[in-house]
Amino acid sequence: MSAAAVLGAHRWTAEETRILVRAAHWAPRRWLAGEWPLEIRGDGVDLVERPGDDHRGRHLACGALLVHLDVAMRALGWLPEIEFSPGDADPRRIARITAAGRKRPGAGDLALFGAMSGRASCPSHGAPILSLDEEPADGVRVKSLSPRQIRSLPRIGGAVARTIAPPGDDPEDTWSAFLVTSVSEARHHLLRAGQVAQRLRLLATESGLRCSTVTEPFDPPKVRVSLFGLTGLPGIPQLAVGVHHARRR
Repeated sequence: MSAAAVLGAHRWTAEETRILVRAAHWAPRRWLAGEWPLEIRGDGVDLVERPGDDHRGRHLACGALLVHLDVAMRALGWLPEIEFSPGDADPRRIARITAAGRKRPGAGDLALFGAMSGRASCPSHGAPILSLDEEPADGVRVKSLSPRQIRSLPRIGGAVARTIAPPGDDPEDTWSAFLVTSVSEARHHLLRAGQVAQRLRLLATESGLRCSTVTEPFDPPKVRVSLFGLTGLPGIPQLAVGVHHARRR
């Protein structure tokens, strides 16, 4: 028997809807240009396409939104289920995330919810590491880079390093970055890249580490194509997540 049959048809309460909307507002929305890509109905939330030119950017942003909705649903005591919509079958709907069943939130769920608003909840032990169940898949990979490796990236290395590096003369071992790449720029791969980058940010914030997402140097298509497979990089670089290893004060 399905969870829906046991629980009955769930509809978001006004308070649950408020929390879901707040979680969505906390997500990076640079490429959304003020547009609201969510439709909250029944027991789920739809991410929908909006008119515009930068599909790549909006899909990365929607991936981050999916992470925040997933975390918020878990904090509310629901087990989320994400269904990606094939572009040819339903071009308007990007994905649907549904409350598939009840699940009591654990300490980790609540800690990640707090991290969405910038709150740290655990001691820092250096740069965040993906656990086995969060290891990137589905054509998306993460490569950890030292400051020297970042600066050696052709065309973009200097810009990425200047954005991430702390001010002053701090030694380079105080920061590093995660490069997020995808095997293609199909919608599903870009959504996954946005999800992976945002989860890295939440893990860093939860640990009390400062972090930043660097996107601008990767925006020109020629730059991304020129870096494909270069010096062992797995796939097309989409963005980088910089992490300062020193705990925030």
